[in-house]
Amino acid sequence: MLLKIFVAVSVLFLSACGTSPKTNFYILSAERSVETYEQDSVSVGVWKVDLPDVIDRPEIVTRTGDYTIELADFHRWAGGLESNISILIANELAHNLKTAHVDVSPWSSYRKFDYQVKVHIRRFDGELGGESVLQGVYLILDGKGNNKILENSFSFTEKLKGKKYSDMAEVMSNLVIQLAEKVSTSISKQHDIKSE
Repeated sequence: MLLKIFVAVSVLFLSACGTSPKTNFYILSAERSVETYEQDSVSVGVWKVDLPDVIDRPEIVTRTGDYTIELADFHRWAGGLESNISILIANELAHNLKTAHVDVSPWSSYRKFDYQVKVHIRRFDGELGGESVLQGVYLILDGKGNNKILENSFSFTEKLKGKKYSDMAEVMSNLVIQLAEKVSTSISKQHDIKSE
């Protein structure tokens, strides 16, 4: 009798272990329609962003305290956080500058730009139900990427609307959009000076 009970419990335990929670995937995105832009507008090359190792990973990273973080095993970035940020910055630059000429590295050797952009992120995380923070430095380089035109630091904070990972992805998207607006303004000012 004890053997039968043991076998039944073992079967139930193994069947429970055989089912794992569904993995959810998230992207950074701006809610806007597809637009077309002038072909002879300013051209910009966006280098893939530089991320700290602690957040350069598939899992969404959340803060749980001043000295602790949590990796969400079943809530992950589709395509990686680095790629998500770089693509969203490029899309927002194209929108803000009204140009069809924005590429993300790597690009072809024949590609010519008016400016190149590098972004070094020092912090990009948040707390579910709390705030998300984006901090770092961006550089505007000349078209060949040889000379630095300007370097600015940035720090953006926004409170989450809820305690879901989708809320985190939405707010993190908003922070990247704010960064892209700041970069766009810098490029516009430099382009106006260059055109005088």
